[in-house]
Amino acid sequence: MSGFSVVFCGGADSERFDSVTHFIGADDSGAFGILPHHETTLAVLRYGLARFVDTTGTWRYAALPGGVLRFAGDALVVVAARYVIGTDRDALADRLAADMAREDSDLRTMRETLAGIDHALLRRLNALGQAGGTR
Repeated sequence: MSGFSVVFCGGADSERFDSVTHFIGADDSGAFGILPHHETTLAVLRYGLARFVDTTGTWRYAALPGGVLRFAGDALVVVAARYVIGTDRDALADRLAADMAREDSDLRTMRETLAGIDHALLRRLNALGQAGGTR
């Protein structure tokens, strides 16, 4: 069976894998697979792990925070803000879970900071309004 190329592009780096025989990813409708000579496909990948195998039988896993996949002419390109590729599925899944927890914590901190700024602005506007009303 002939293979196809897979290219991951993210941030400032990219990686290419040749002789891939099977790619498995997931979008909002569920998991799907791509084999050589597949029809042209465009998909929005969901947060999680994708996987692919080459002609040597080596499975690789890609941890993605989502991304866009395009397959055409036996070339698959995945564009994501960032990605991590490795052969240890469990380690990547753990890393993905830790990244998600850290992002949730960062979002919570940003929301708390914005709420503090909002309250400070309201207090300042209130003080300015009171100072202007006494003239």
